[in-house]
Amino acid sequence: MRGHKTQQQQQQQQHASHGSHPHTPHANKPQTPRADKRDLLTMNQAEVDKRLKRLRRQAKFLDACLYVPCTCQRVRLGVESLVGLVPVIGDFAGVIMSLLFVSMICGRLHTPASIKSQMFLNVALDFVIGLVPVLGDIFDILFKANMRNLELIERHVKEVRSSAQAIELGAAVPKVKAPASAYIPRIPIKKGAAGRILERTRAPAA
Repeated sequence: MRGHKTQQQQQQQQHASHGSHPHTPHANKPQTPRADKRDLLTMNQAEVDKRLKRLRRQAKFLDACLYVPCTCQRVRLGVESLVGLVPVIGDFAGVIMSLLFVSMICGRLHTPASIKSQMFLNVALDFVIGLVPVLGDIFDILFKANMRNLELIERHVKEVRSSAQAIELGAAVPKVKAPASAYIPRIPIKKGAAGRILERTRAPAA
């Protein structure tokens, strides 16, 4: 009987220990970070160009899809500029469209915080000055915040590509050590008679 009781006690202790420390096989596995699908370094160049093309089309739709007559096609208008002609309501609708375009840029391509701040500054400047009657509308047509934001992301993509190409070229070129004959030993030059004469003339007279 005692042996049977001791076995039951051991089984109870084992069940209690398993209950206090549940078996979690996936707890110790390290979590690998998810790859960012917007990363310019990992994306295919054709995919980046495709996304830039869509963003360029959207920016042109907002800021430069129509020509102003009698301007030799130099001044262009967009949907955001036309909506901004409506006082107050048009300005708020325009800033919403511009913010949506900024979110579209950040959603398609990885954008640093510094470029994001510049984009939001362009949108804010366009909105604040656009509240001024007449002058604000003219400023909105000429400033084109969405086209400026597109230029910012295009410049960033170009810089990332150029830096990546420079790194690849630096890694591809092997480092070659210079031969031993290229190192010229430094030979001490002894002073001749002219040097001794100069030392005697500079020496103080006794």
